[in-house]
Amino acid sequence: MLVPRLIGALKGDIATFEEVEHDESATMQAAMVVLVAAVLTGVGAGLANSLADTDVSFGRALIASFFATIVGWVLWSAITHFVGSRFFGAESTLGEMLRVIGFAHVALWLAIIPIVNFFAGLWFLWIAFKAIRTGLDLEPRPTLFVLLIGLIIRIAANILPGV
Repeated sequence: MLVPRLIGALKGDIATFEEVEHDESATMQAAMVVLVAAVLTGVGAGLANSLADTDVSFGRALIASFFATIVGWVLWSAITHFVGSRFFGAESTLGEMLRVIGFAHVALWLAIIPIVNFFAGLWFLWIAFKAIRTGLDLEPRPTLFVLLIGLIIRIAANILPGV
């Protein structure tokens, strides 16, 4: 059941996001998707830093990216749930948002390839938009607002510790 869900999420299939939204047992599957994404984006970040010959070591880039992905998933899910429910009256739970946003992370599996990671990030945002829209049952404009608020806070949370 996991593989069809991964394929559906990678395609941005609304039916897949509806399915995982309502299946409480899919929370662990979503966590596994994010865990794999965290490892692969970490390796991709390490490779990119090695190829760019930066002062950041492979291991440091891997660990930073790994934790940023996991913390970002939880933070973005919580913010999305809060903003969607408080400001737009969406009826969702934190678990539902963790599941749909978690499955959207399948696009980041491609981020292991340094040249592809930018495009994987764009694909992830498109899939996350569909996942959030499904999870909150919102129209496109409020969905975009919720996505952007969560994304801004997620990026800020990743940048601020390094300041």
